[in-house]
Amino acid sequence: MLNSKSCFLGCLVFLLVFLTNVSPLFSHEMENKKTREFLSSQNDPDSKHGIPRADKEDKALTDLGLVEGRVSGICPQIRNTPQAPNSFQGLTNPLDPTKKNLLAGETLFKIDAQPTACKVCHGFDGDGLGIIFKRLQPKPRNFTCYYTMEDISDGQIFWIIKNGSPGTPMPSFGALSDEQVWQLVLFIRQFAHK
Repeated sequence: MLNSKSCFLGCLVFLLVFLTNVSPLFSHEMENKKTREFLSSQNDPDSKHGIPRADKEDKALTDLGLVEGRVSGICPQIRNTPQAPNSFQGLTNPLDPTKKNLLAGETLFKIDAQPTACKVCHGFDGDGLGIIFKRLQPKPRNFTCYYTMEDISDGQIFWIIKNGSPGTPMPSFGALSDEQVWQLVLFIRQFAHK
């Protein structure tokens, strides 16, 4: 039979786990609100050129890494990630972006990839804001950032997934088959084009 002390401790542990996982969401909303307040408090020197404030705010929010009302991660990301061998750099994804391949990539990204699901670090939306991003250095790659992703070849992404990225927390996913890695590449590529 459970006593009140063990129930209290169980509830306390649950509350701590819940707050640890939810508090980043609230902090992003607060950062977003503060940024919007700052932008609206600034003088509008471009108004004489006919640039509406709303357009300026949208551009400024995008430049700060804020997308659709929430923080979206660092964009662009400057990295000194080791380059894949030349034999990988020129590779393009051999898989077509069929529903089957994209669903397989999404399932790997969000659930099945081992040693851990990609979303843990890169975030459910691929924005680099996974549940452990605050503890990682350098920060996880933000796949939603077109300015970063446009210069990274499919072969480079494939190689990093298979081999990990030295000097970063990115582990090797060498146990995945080549087909699974290419499915992940297909899914990851979608984030920058949404």
